Amino acid sequence: MILVRDGPAGLETFMVERHARSAVAPSAYVFPGGTVREDDLSLKVVDAAALAKTLSSRGDAAVSAQEASSLYVCAIRELFEEAGVFLVRDAEGAVLHVAQAETSLQERLESTRLALQSGDFTIAQVLDENGWRPAFDCPVPFSHWITPRAVAARFDTRFFVAELPPGQSALHDTIETTAGVWLTPSRALEPEFHTVFATAHHLRRLLPFEGVSDLLAFAREKPIRTVLPELVESGEGRRAAIPPHLNDSW
Repeated sequence: MILVRDGPAGLETFMVERHARSAVAPSAYVFPGGTVREDDLSLKVVDAAALAKTLSSRGDAAVSAQEASSLYVCAIRELFEEAGVFLVRDAEGAVLHVAQAETSLQERLESTRLALQSGDFTIAQVLDENGWRPAFDCPVPFSHWITPRAVAARFDTRFFVAELPPGQSALHDTIETTAGVWLTPSRALEPEFHTVFATAHHLRRLLPFEGVSDLLAFAREKPIRTVLPELVESGEGRRAAIPPHLNDSW
């Protein structure tokens, strides 16, 4: 989930630093995210067909209603677990707002976050108990990347873009990550912040946008073409490369 906000120097995105002992991308700065869990499917999504239509119409492959709902549910759950930002609506339809004075709500959200991470609760249970529903209109599908075939640990990943809701703050978790920071895309691309291939390419894609509104307008209309980088040999050794016909068009 590419979480963004308007900062003093322009567009900023929230990134978390993975633990140095992580099996995948140790010490790398990444966007919050993770894998679909079986219990993500336990949430009954009434507009699953509409979500599937959104992904299928903009992509180059059809997406079933079940797959679409699992991707959106996972994106919302993982953003909450890894960044503490919960894209849900209350009974009146407003996106969750957490005032500084609402200490009881803050404490409840923190305990809920930990319970979700440990698997004690499912996201369906959390939503039912609080009378909330997922704000599926907030995450905007952005891209679809698949790890090169020759890499041992492979992922089929959907990237979404979402704006930080008013009244919420991003804070990294202490289980999978060691830091969380808001960065402009240009700052995040500096050598100080180690990023993996896909993350760096997404940061470069964000560079032209001055603010959240411009980025979201672009994200809602852009085509989503599946990117499967190739590993090629060069004078500097083995490196990943995007097929030329997809450069700047994915």
